[in-house]
Amino acid sequence: MNLKNTKAGFLLSAEHEKLPIAELNALIDIFSLEGNLNCFKNYVILESSISEEIIKKMVKRGGYTNEGHVIFSESPIINQNVDETLENFFKSSETLDFPVERDETFAVRVLKLEKESPFNSMEIERKLGGIIKKKTSAQVSLKNPSKTVKVVISNDKMYTGIVIEKRDVEYFQNNRPHLRAYFHPGCIMPKLARCLVNLSRVKEGEIVLDPFCGTGGFLIEAGFLGCKLIGSDIDEQMVNGALLNLNTYDLSKQVISIKQNDAKNVSKYLEDLKIEKIDGIVTDPPYGISTSKKGDMLEIFEKIVDVLKDNDYLVFAAPNKMELDLNLVEFYEMRVHKSLTRYIHVYRKN
Repeated sequence: MNLKNTKAGFLLSAEHEKLPIAELNALIDIFSLEGNLNCFKNYVILESSISEEIIKKMVKRGGYTNEGHVIFSESPIINQNVDETLENFFKSSETLDFPVERDETFAVRVLKLEKESPFNSMEIERKLGGIIKKKTSAQVSLKNPSKTVKVVISNDKMYTGIVIEKRDVEYFQNNRPHLRAYFHPGCIMPKLARCLVNLSRVKEGEIVLDPFCGTGGFLIEAGFLGCKLIGSDIDEQMVNGALLNLNTYDLSKQVISIKQNDAKNVSKYLEDLKIEKIDGIVTDPPYGISTSKKGDMLEIFEKIVDVLKDNDYLVFAAPNKMELDLNLVEFYEMRVHKSLTRYIHVYRKN
């Protein structure tokens, strides 16, 4: 397929109203992409020159990106008329070169973005499947297809694409905090941790700092993304637990240093490592520190930000809004339970 000036489609998680699209925008920055975004609830179309490989990387890297598609055709919904629309859709589909080889198997799946959509998914899947089979001589396999053709129906268009990558659901299920080698209550779930790391815009090979690393949740996710890791915690037991968890995931090679340290002394910590500045900070300060003395927390953050490179990002969660002397570029609320709401801050150092 020629992917020059293509449209890529991304099916996002509906777990949070704003975080999935925020993370996708961060991924677009990370991979230095340009283009227009069209959002339809939890489905986003990126009009950009983008390769299949980058689509795969974006989905694999994302916490809230469920699927990535290459869109190779779109058809209008005509006057909200189902019969006329489908007649036009199937007629145009007969002229398409579907990216399915003769020796491959395929399935057609329909995604309706509007619950009240009048279109019959099974009818579309059956008829389009027949067209593809006739054109390519490939066989249908509903259980384990080598290619999945996706038809996404919005309120005004039908998009036809091929699924390039799906999020690894098992990873986020099997690596929940209570299943790790070392566990402590209050940990952020890996999907959210991955999202916050992405919001920091750190790239593979860059250095991530978590000065309140706890059991290592953010460092684990950053490590899986190929980042170099620096962490600290005032509690030595947490430090040992974080090191154990990282070693369990075979991420020790990513670690520059994780040791017991007061976050106020982060500059000296990096100086001892002969590192002047780092590329991103992602952290979740202990609940008690964040709520007891807000002034103390602000002072700690001022010291932490000193080690961040200009134009790079500090991302953190807190139980209240923290006003720092930086550019607050993003801010999100996430209700955890009745008595706790996490406020996610994305600051950029100018």
